[in-house]
Parts: sequence; structure tokens; C-alpha cells
Amino acid sequence: MAWRAAQSLVRLREQINQIAPRRSIASDGTIGDENHRSRNSDHNPWVRDGAIGIVTAIDITHDPDGGCNAEQIVQTLVDSRDPRIKYLIWNRRIISSQVRPWVWRDYTGQNPHTKHFHLSVKPEKASYDSTTPWQVRAIPR
Repeated sequence: MAWRAAQSLVRLREQINQIAPRRSIASDGTIGDENHRSRNSDHNPWVRDGAIGIVTAIDITHDPDGGCNAEQIVQTLVDSRDPRIKYLIWNRRIISSQVRPWVWRDYTGQNPHTKHFHLSVKPEKASYDSTTPWQVRAIPR
């Protein structure tokens, strides 16, 4: 199946790469692996845009030494209340714009998300393909 990453997520990755050009990308990703394909995951291209499947999730590697501190980036995203955000997972916690909106909860999934943060965007084209800049910025370590 043909697929692509949501443009809003490509934009976020580009912004983070500008902030932290030498960061590790070891845990970065969009399309899900075999494990993801066996379950419901926004890393699967389940949203359709014509004949193309859209991946509506991204993982960004936590690399504070490389300028990409996931804790700080996630907090700026949460503080922004960006309407594109469906949910974020970071460091054994999940926060959603839809389920108990903007309240951190424990996350007990297989992956504790301590090496990267996960961002899912809403499945509507106006959200997933928006290239409006995200409110992320370089934050001193």
C-alpha cells in the first residue's frame, strides 16, 4: 500500500531538526513496524487520502545532549493546546485533547516511551496536513 506521513508531522520534524541539527534520530519514526501492524496504531496508514494511506503519528528521539529534550518539547506542545494534537505519549504518561482533555494520565502500553515521545494528530485533513508552524522552540538545557 502506498503511504505517506501527515504533512503536519513532517513540519514538526523539520522544526525540531532546525532546533537540534545534530540530534540523534535513533528512535524517530512514522510508519509502524510488524508489531504496530498487528494492532490499532496511528503509525499505521489507516487514514485515507484518495489512494494514499496517511500515517498520523510520529516518534521523535529524546536526545538532550543533542538539543532535543523531549520533556521540554512535549511541555511546549501541551502548553500550546494546538488543535491538531490528538494525543502525546512521553515517559510513561499520556495526554489527550479528547479523552480527559489535557490531563496527564499513566501510560501502561508495552513501550514506556522513555527514549522518544509520540505525537498523534487528528485524522481530519485540515489537521493532519496543516503546515502551520508548531509552537516549539530551542530551549536551553
